[in-house]
Amino acid sequence: MKVAAVQAEPVWLDLAGGVDKVCKLIKEASSNGAEVIGFPEVFIPGFPHKLFTGAPDQEFVLQYQKNSLSRKSPEYTRILQAVREAGAWVVFGFSEREGGTIYMAQSFINPSGEVVLHRRKIKPTHAERYLWGDGQADSLQTSVTTDDGVVIGGLNCWEHLQPLLRFHEYSLHTQIHIASWPHLQRAAPGMSYATSADASANAMSFMALEGGLFVLACTATTSKEGSKVMQVADDEKELVAVPIEGGGWSAIYGPDGRQLTNAVDPCEEIILYADIDLDDILRAKQMADCVGHYSRPDLLSLNVTSNKATLVHY
Repeated sequence: MKVAAVQAEPVWLDLAGGVDKVCKLIKEASSNGAEVIGFPEVFIPGFPHKLFTGAPDQEFVLQYQKNSLSRKSPEYTRILQAVREAGAWVVFGFSEREGGTIYMAQSFINPSGEVVLHRRKIKPTHAERYLWGDGQADSLQTSVTTDDGVVIGGLNCWEHLQPLLRFHEYSLHTQIHIASWPHLQRAAPGMSYATSADASANAMSFMALEGGLFVLACTATTSKEGSKVMQVADDEKELVAVPIEGGGWSAIYGPDGRQLTNAVDPCEEIILYADIDLDDILRAKQMADCVGHYSRPDLLSLNVTSNKATLVHY
């Protein structure tokens, strides 16, 4: 089957423009034969690196809130229609607005344009917690099964650095994993390696190897103009991975950890494709299946809370 990882620049702080671009990218990927399409993290309205380089800004956050996407909106319905017309599976990353709070969300949409699973990042990372709320227990469900029996999973950004969350997804027997990421800077002297594109790419290769699955790392990119819209200054000296231009590092990995796609230009808008053989998962798991023959549940196991917490009980 053919899978696609989107690397593209968001339409920054522009809900209507972002929806137009998402629909266009879905149409393009499906017309090229993609059956599974993955998007970057919070592609609408784009990832705000300003959070990591400046003080809290109430007016900037207000614009971000107003351009985040509600699942009860006509804009969201337009995206579902685009998926239905494309006839592909789509895992779409966006900033979701519900009431007065926004969340880092992923919607898993089937070829009929139906939302089969909707989840939220369970713990926004570092400065992200100023802007976004936490996902609840229902967001621990990270995978869906297609009518053909293919299991598609997904996580956001540094959720991939939570070992128990990864392990839980492996236990769901995910075969194709959508890793939604923002644009990140390549490693360079004087910056934090942990927040670089290089460190994140290593994590994606390792996840593919550890879990014995295909990983689609889907990342954004930015132009200098986009950084200006998002108020990221071009003279930042912070020790964080904040790209002023570029930042894309999308790739597709096989279940042996090998990168299946060529290296990308970090400034390029591109959809990466790979023709994958799901039997490669079985080949990889002959050596190690960490939730099967290479596990010891009598010694080590995971407890998962499945009931969503609610604010009001009747």
